[in-house]
Amino acid sequence: MKTAEIKSVFENFQSVSADFNIKKLTSGHINSTYLIQNKKQKFVLQKINVEVFKKVENITNNIFEVAKHLENKAYPHKILKPLTFLNGEFIWKRKWRIFEFFENTKTYEKVISTKQAFEAAKFLGEFHRYLKDFEIEKITQPIPGFLDFQQRIFQFKKSLKTAKTERKQQAAKEIKIIQQNISLLDKWNLIAEKLPKRIIHADPKISNFLFCEKNKEKIIALIDWDTLMKGSILYDFGDMVRSYTNLKSEDDFSNTNNFSLENFKALKKGFLFYLEEELTTTEKENLDLAGKIVVYIQAIRFLTDYLNGDLYFNIKRPHHNLERTQSQLNLLENMKKKLKL
Repeated sequence: MKTAEIKSVFENFQSVSADFNIKKLTSGHINSTYLIQNKKQKFVLQKINVEVFKKVENITNNIFEVAKHLENKAYPHKILKPLTFLNGEFIWKRKWRIFEFFENTKTYEKVISTKQAFEAAKFLGEFHRYLKDFEIEKITQPIPGFLDFQQRIFQFKKSLKTAKTERKQQAAKEIKIIQQNISLLDKWNLIAEKLPKRIIHADPKISNFLFCEKNKEKIIALIDWDTLMKGSILYDFGDMVRSYTNLKSEDDFSNTNNFSLENFKALKKGFLFYLEEELTTTEKENLDLAGKIVVYIQAIRFLTDYLNGDLYFNIKRPHHNLERTQSQLNLLENMKKKLKL
């Protein structure tokens, strides 16, 4: 963490006082996020990864369009919007931004109960219901090809041709499992054209929900709107399954049962709480498949990045992305056994 750089950026938002303090927030693989205290106030300062989000103005516009829609609809929860710097802009030097810090809230890296899983899925479902008449043409895709599963497979196959021999040898078992499960993609392709395009969050992991500090099941806000995009709502549900049903950490590659069927059932019940009448028959019939395909694609993403030399996701050790791959594949195998699909 470069304290001088962060302080310099913040000075373009507000004069720095004697109590100025910086704390790195560790959640998230892409952007760098800091909790700033200044003049007894707290803010969230974030450095956008411009290698991932190449057009910062697009994600800023998406956030404001969705925020405006929710405000007009009297959305009953906190709404995420960047604050302005002294020059009137929302982005400083095309990569820094500041948000209000929501007091008396906390985040969780792992789901701690089926009730919490239910409440998060219910909260996301409510978010979607308020956006059901949002004009999706106003949204620009923040990461081109993010939901293109065929492209993920293509990138994976390309990485097999260019990866260093040592990395391919280290990942031989995982490469084989990916190839053996390609039928999941075939099943998805059979329904893909029938799925309506909606505005989705695209990263509804548990750490992107702010919970009340005194109530571990009461949610204050859904955060991290950078990936707001057009896509199938099944992706949001599938990503919740991937995140919330894993009993282990995302990089725990031990070969043990890491799938919670109870959390899965709670997610489905919560997700349908507000959306039962909003979803099409095809969407409701393929919630289970959505969970498995998102886990499978995430395994491919981690493995592709490992084979490419760890260019996309932040890592803490040399084989971190391979460990993440192993965790996802273990989750997939346990899901297949318990969901019978």
